[in-house]
Amino acid sequence: MVKEFFFEQHHHLFTALVAECQDVLSEALGKHGAATLLVSGGSTPGPLYEALSKTELNWKKIKIALVDERWVDQDHAASNEALIKRTLLINNAKAAEFTGMKNAAKTAAAGQAETETLYRKLPQPFSLAIVGMGADGHTASLFPQAKGLSDALKRDSENLTAAITAKQSEVTGPNTERLTLTLAGLLKAERIIILFTGEDKLAVFGEAQKPGPAEDMPIRALLHQEDVPVELYWAP
Repeated sequence: MVKEFFFEQHHHLFTALVAECQDVLSEALGKHGAATLLVSGGSTPGPLYEALSKTELNWKKIKIALVDERWVDQDHAASNEALIKRTLLINNAKAAEFTGMKNAAKTAAAGQAETETLYRKLPQPFSLAIVGMGADGHTASLFPQAKGLSDALKRDSENLTAAITAKQSEVTGPNTERLTLTLAGLLKAERIIILFTGEDKLAVFGEAQKPGPAEDMPIRALLHQEDVPVELYWAP
């Protein structure tokens, strides 16, 4: 069962979510002596990251890693790594250690093994994963009917990461080659927070909560499992 938190204003949403993230990371630090925060790109979470970067956490003991990445260089406008370095790895949070996904390999498939090795070094269980959802029902870079999706959705996969080639659409834009956490990787988090805004996406989310193939709406794989608590944070 997904816990849903609805807010009338964006700033109310971000105020509540910053406090929640701070509590989760503080608890993980107290319990394990370290914490791992998995973060997504996109325009929506920017204010969250900027506010979170100013919080009084022991950032030196927090590892930050990407949920997914377009296979583009860091100086590309679509780079999630660049976004995180610009919005989160600043202020107090600049002391955190960051793990990106993109490497020098020509393709995501060729670079997956190197990134997998890096992600296996992150402290587990991951403390918190923040993901979004697209209008097509994708989350992370788990896109409907994408090449590589079936393997990436296997609950018993030993891989934390997977190469994905999405079918180009208005949602994907031109950058269809991605590296993403697998479903198995996401479910190694102690908590998953889904963050998005807008009435249109809320309607998509409602459809995803109904039974149906995860290959058609991959976010269903997170919603229809009971191993990891999932929370929705939404505002119009």
